Amino acid sequence: MNHPTTPRQIAAAVAALAAALAAPCIAQAQSSITLYGDVDAGITYTNNQQVTHADGSIGGGHNFQFTGGNSAPSRFGLTGSEDLGGGTAVTFKLENSFYTGTGSFVQGGTLFNQNAWVGLTSERYGTLTFGRQFDSYTNALAPYASSNNWATLFGSHLGDVDNLNAALNLNNAVQYVSPTFAGFSVSGTYSLGGVAGDFAQKRGWAVAASYSNAPFSFGIGYLDLNNPLDAALGGQQGYIGDFACSNPTAMYCELQNARSLKTFGAGGTYTFGPATFGLVYTHTKLDDSQYFASAALPQGSDVRFDIVEVNATYAVSPALSLGAAYIYNSMKTDVSGSPKFHQANLGATYNLSKRTTLYAVGIFQKAAGSGIGADPVTGQAVNYAQIPNLPNSTTDKQVSVTVGLKHNF
Repeated sequence: MNHPTTPRQIAAAVAALAAALAAPCIAQAQSSITLYGDVDAGITYTNNQQVTHADGSIGGGHNFQFTGGNSAPSRFGLTGSEDLGGGTAVTFKLENSFYTGTGSFVQGGTLFNQNAWVGLTSERYGTLTFGRQFDSYTNALAPYASSNNWATLFGSHLGDVDNLNAALNLNNAVQYVSPTFAGFSVSGTYSLGGVAGDFAQKRGWAVAASYSNAPFSFGIGYLDLNNPLDAALGGQQGYIGDFACSNPTAMYCELQNARSLKTFGAGGTYTFGPATFGLVYTHTKLDDSQYFASAALPQGSDVRFDIVEVNATYAVSPALSLGAAYIYNSMKTDVSGSPKFHQANLGATYNLSKRTTLYAVGIFQKAAGSGIGADPVTGQAVNYAQIPNLPNSTTDKQVSVTVGLKHNF
């Protein structure tokens, strides 16, 4: 063996040795960051939307409006990881949704309203994350709702009260997701309330289990959240959903302003050739909803929802897919009224490329049963139809049609 004898040779040898020793560390510290997102825009026609005329009278009329985030939320995000070696990595996600038509944030004042978390992931032990994130129940059940696949947000369940479209994002949350064993995985989420002296005031937790092994998959989960309006919906000023009082056409303002929300759900799909059939059921209870508060009943009253959805998709070709769904929304209260909403979703998607999709979706809703809404003129109880995320009808029926374009990047 030849040993270095000159200063230059010694320096070269030291540099080579340092590089050799550093190589494993560099390999273990490999990291990546990805910018991703969706931009979605379309035109939506709705018949018989409630309008207030110049003279103060109430009527109904059809409407054409620009809508965005229909097929998927318009959003942008950053996700990344750093390899720590031994099958372990640090991972993070920062994600925001926005209105395509104006560019403004969906939840004003919240930069990363969808996700803002960091965590550790291990091939052997699973993933542990910390921050604002979707709960385990929603992650397990959301894939089985047609609104999360092809039917747009207008095809979701009434007011997204069962959170399958993630109206509720949990703040200050810790989540664990197990590795997948023979198709099975389990997960749990705990959201700290963060209120001194009253740890349960805004506390939330969820558990779920999932299985996926073609051609069958299913999910089951439970979500329990105290004070959902302030804990997860952004309060009176931040909440912009169907039941928000900041929405002038909200038929059921204050409904989700409740002492607690508890929801259980189960769903699954079965694929047979080019066809996929899905079924999902959820039971949701709002305790002491302020929608029913009065001088005689200041604490409000409980309300329960039972929602069933059956859906199917058929791949006509690799590019063209057709979908159909029926949703039965049943609401029961402890005071008065038991409205029901029958909803049919029909849609078609055509992939122009791997990242760009054209879509057309029609929604029909029929309200039935005894209503708990109020006529804006007479104050009498009514049961108006209201397709999710659109102004309510002035009758028990409503139809909407949306055509749009979505691009992923």
